[in-house]
Amino acid sequence: MLEQLLLDLRRTVSAVAEEHAPGLGARHFRLLSALPPTGTRVARLVEVAGLTKQAMAQTLRPLEDGGFVEVVPDPTDRRARIVRRTEAGERIDRALRAALARREQELASRVGADRWAITAEVLRDLWRDTVETRAAGA
Repeated sequence: MLEQLLLDLRRTVSAVAEEHAPGLGARHFRLLSALPPTGTRVARLVEVAGLTKQAMAQTLRPLEDGGFVEVVPDPTDRRARIVRRTEAGERIDRALRAALARREQELASRVGADRWAITAEVLRDLWRDTVETRAAGA
């Protein structure tokens, strides 16, 4: 069940990628959407994403090369680096969020607004639990 829904969502993400940033995949969009407006340290992204530093570097490279993020020294600690979206990254993030919101509206219209609201609440709870567990190192 979940696999089929995820496949459908991946198609939505792929359509946005083809239109706005060919060559980028779901992992790139997840990273873009995870960045707060002010940016965040690379080390924090590694921690939250559950990736190795090398995997994070490989994921960031096409985003940086494409001009969707910039990686700059942290002004409070020059040893650390901050990743933040550029205007191009903001445009893609907005396009993806809009496409996913449309898809959610379609799903809600299929099952009813009340049932969708409960489903969304359960998914948010599961997501939060997963993120908290990952951040705790479990």
